[in-house]
Amino acid sequence: MNQLRIIYAGGEQTDQEAFKAVVAATGLGDVRVLMPPEAVAEILAQRADVLVVDVKQPSQDVLSLMRTATLTNVRQPVPVLVTGSQDATDRIEACLQRGAAEYLITPFDATHPSLIVRRLKALGANTHPARQLEATQPLQRPAAPAGPPAPAGPDKLDDAQRFVPREFLQLLARKSLRDIRLGDHVERQMTVFFTDIRSFTNLSESMSPRDNFKFLASFLRNVTPIIRQAGGFVDKYLGDGVLALFPGEPAQAVLAATQVQRQIARYNFGRRQAGYRQVRVGIGLHYGTLMLGTIGTVDQMQTTVISDAVNVASRLEGMTKTFDINVVISGAVVAALPADHPFKLRGLGSVTAKGKTESVEVFECYDTDPDDVAELKTSLMPQWDTGMETFREGKLIRAGRIFARIVELNPTDTVATYFRDRSSLDVASQYRDKAWDGSEHLETK
Repeated sequence: MNQLRIIYAGGEQTDQEAFKAVVAATGLGDVRVLMPPEAVAEILAQRADVLVVDVKQPSQDVLSLMRTATLTNVRQPVPVLVTGSQDATDRIEACLQRGAAEYLITPFDATHPSLIVRRLKALGANTHPARQLEATQPLQRPAAPAGPPAPAGPDKLDDAQRFVPREFLQLLARKSLRDIRLGDHVERQMTVFFTDIRSFTNLSESMSPRDNFKFLASFLRNVTPIIRQAGGFVDKYLGDGVLALFPGEPAQAVLAATQVQRQIARYNFGRRQAGYRQVRVGIGLHYGTLMLGTIGTVDQMQTTVISDAVNVASRLEGMTKTFDINVVISGAVVAALPADHPFKLRGLGSVTAKGKTESVEVFECYDTDPDDVAELKTSLMPQWDTGMETFREGKLIRAGRIFARIVELNPTDTVATYFRDRSSLDVASQYRDKAWDGSEHLETK
């Protein structure tokens, strides 16, 4: 029997857990608790059989979910089960008038699951006609589990590994968190993956503290699995950002960066449909030597990464804001890629970030640009290379003309616009009395 794909949006965590427990015990299907933008995207992608909407969330969210689920012009509508407390009957009734199929009153009673199960079966029958007879059959109360649950397999995380990545333990040659000692350390060559949400402060000002946490949880649910699947692991969650490490080939980190940007595009599609502001994410990658270990005191220690490579990756992420692009990677990463790598890269010259004394060769990875824009950047690569070489030589006026021509042919090229404006007479006059080192000096982090 095909299981129901159930999406649960909004509501209290206690209600969500009680609902999931009933569905899991009866084997009806899989329940995913999602933020409204994620739920909208999944509905439009036809990856939902039933939508559960709690009415005690912002009206904008409820209406957006209802509107998306009841669309009939592009696919089969998704039946909606609305939930709410006894004092929310007016909102429940309004949803029923707008096309909701059923309702349930919260809090749920997981010890008496028949009401939840019967209504889900009825809604599932609308999505899967083969279930129509089954929906009319007497409900069988799920049997109590026999004996203790089976031990977790090697792919399951114990409590300690929820706070310290098991990859970190493996690098330190420790089997469990209990084996770690203060001062344990190891040196490795790795790729540092640093990502950050653009203008998060402005974005968070429009949300309550609770909504901020829900938003960040939603964002990290979209990013973290991609990092792990590509061979990396998250070292630290930095509020609105992520510091991840890739012990394997640097190509794995570049692949993860492109996949994260594509996932953010899908995530934004749901946010647009729900009427939310879109999210932009910058990613910086650098390859170098890291020292991983433990610091603190005997009674309170934490794992950490000590390396200038982390600072460089952070500065590269900051450059995505300056150039208004998605992914910036260092020359050290590019040098470690195989010769036949598939990535679309464009050199941005030598850049000295704020607070640094040494310059770094940097590249734009434009794999996730719209196809027409990416093709145009590739076709203009000879002109681009000439412009960058001329800029390095300090022939700024000539470089400015080359970049201006590129902007004429590709008005969306924000990096060409940046170098066109930096190759002005005003900038050239700044270097009249001092040596030009061919490196662009950025004053923002």
